Amino acid sequence: MGRLRFPEVAASAVTPPSKVYRVTSEAEASELAHRLLTPGRRWPVAVLTLPTGYDEPFGDPDALKEAVGDLAEVVLMPTSDVSWAFSRVMPPMTQVYGGAGRVYPVDHGWVLDPARSRLRFAYSPQDRRRITEQLISDALQAALSAGLVEPRPRPGAQLRSGRVQGLIGSRALVTLDDLAVATVWEELTVPGVALDQLLTKGQPVTGSYDQVSRRLDLRAALRFADSASASAAVGEAYQIDDVVLVEVVTVADEAVTVRLLPGLTVEVGREAVTSNPNDRLSGLFSVGEVVAGRLVTLKPLSLRFDDIDDAETAKPAPSLLPGGPSWLRPPDPRPAAVPTPRPPAPSLPPAAPPQPVVRRVPSRQPTPLDVARRIPPVPQPALARPADTVPAAAQDQVVQLNRELAVERATRKSLADESTALRFRAAELEAELARATGVIEQLQTRYRGADLARQRLVKQLRSAQDRADQPPAGEAALFLDPEEQFRYEVTCEWAQRIPAAEKADRRLAPYVLAPGFLESLEQLEGISRTKVVTVVVEVLTGQVQHLAGRDLHQIRTGRAGSRYARRADGATSWRVALQRESAGARRLHYWRTQSGYELSRVVHHDDYRP
Repeated sequence: MGRLRFPEVAASAVTPPSKVYRVTSEAEASELAHRLLTPGRRWPVAVLTLPTGYDEPFGDPDALKEAVGDLAEVVLMPTSDVSWAFSRVMPPMTQVYGGAGRVYPVDHGWVLDPARSRLRFAYSPQDRRRITEQLISDALQAALSAGLVEPRPRPGAQLRSGRVQGLIGSRALVTLDDLAVATVWEELTVPGVALDQLLTKGQPVTGSYDQVSRRLDLRAALRFADSASASAAVGEAYQIDDVVLVEVVTVADEAVTVRLLPGLTVEVGREAVTSNPNDRLSGLFSVGEVVAGRLVTLKPLSLRFDDIDDAETAKPAPSLLPGGPSWLRPPDPRPAAVPTPRPPAPSLPPAAPPQPVVRRVPSRQPTPLDVARRIPPVPQPALARPADTVPAAAQDQVVQLNRELAVERATRKSLADESTALRFRAAELEAELARATGVIEQLQTRYRGADLARQRLVKQLRSAQDRADQPPAGEAALFLDPEEQFRYEVTCEWAQRIPAAEKADRRLAPYVLAPGFLESLEQLEGISRTKVVTVVVEVLTGQVQHLAGRDLHQIRTGRAGSRYARRADGATSWRVALQRESAGARRLHYWRTQSGYELSRVVHHDDYRP
């Protein structure tokens, strides 16, 4: 493995280091963390760690580097004071140590959302292949998302054609016209699209073939490679008022973003989903869900979801490769019946001996004494000359050798019988596993159908509840003073939320509104006033401390590890989540004072000012 200095890598290198870099000091680990957090990095970085007490990792860094080539950097780091120095600089939930591995993409979205940089675990050398393949997949996906993998033939690559023989996970096997075998990697196709959305068994394909890696690159043949071609394809494939399939990309309370094609997204506002202004779309959609919408206009592209009848059938989605499957498939809401497991087929007895084989796994291996007890007496061999002419020592040696030979033959026969029994048992277990897998798949289908039905019922229930709770149209505020109106709303929410028997123990704590609090509430879009009032009641009654979804924590003055914000009067600054898992999720900032609370501001997720 090569030894490289990080300043050279960051300042002058155009491509990633050609060898694996091994971090050996706390200074190098800290420098690596700072480089990962500095905007402008040119390539993804895969960090693989050594478990405590090991000189080599459970993964294979050399195989990882060979697979990613000049698309990513590979770093090896021990679990020790070195990894602690790395962790002290990195934001929470983005560290790596203990034999695990992680790929840090070029885009810094992983800083706020660590799930974009998945932590890959390994527990023993037996996990070597698994974690290596996972890190290869993560690194290639990160390189593709960063635009480092251009859809053009590499030097020495050839334009070849073939036919898809099958899909195995994130790989597709292709038999070329000259009967050579190639593979298509999901990570080097379309970001965020599974391979079975592009290819199907028997599909003819043409792409750039790399003889070294035996990979077939199909990106030059992809349709709708950019937003312009994708927009044109929508006009060719669909007409206005068609019911089309879309995939949910992001969900917020006020809007849901969906994509008709991988490069074409549309934002649909709440008014095109429900007529109730109190509906929260985050409770009606889930990311990755395939739903049906009605195409309203083409220029600009717009959709609606509030006028789709269950009996309407969506038009098939276009394929992304010639001759390929529809890239989106409608979910099947109908529950599938679970077949009754069939009894196992009787296993055929071995050809010899004709007696039935006892199917059991011995609890222990037979000892030589056990075998010897089953051996019949060995007759004296017939000698060519009278016995009295053969030395007694030679006769004893012949008898001993014959006995040892008989013992060995009996042992081999016993082991062969046990091996036969084990093979039969293994076949039975494989059949049971296949049946169990089939039952699981059927149950998963039923669960998905039930979940879709649940989502529809939730939409109907929430719409009905919100309509019931909605004040009459045109009702004005009850107070001219905005602060009095807000305090009135907080008191009403507390009165309705807290049961009568608990009101004495869960009174509203004293609170004041900081200058600018109500202005931030009015100016910040994407969050309803009702939601803010609800969370304020949770804060003032102490309930927020027991709600994990609120992500309550103190605000620091700077990066992770810096001191907590505190005013001269001893008040501490706190932050609580109003939304989760949505773009620009909103947060509530407040001060905890000696006498109660001071509500500070309503802000976006990336605003950390107290």
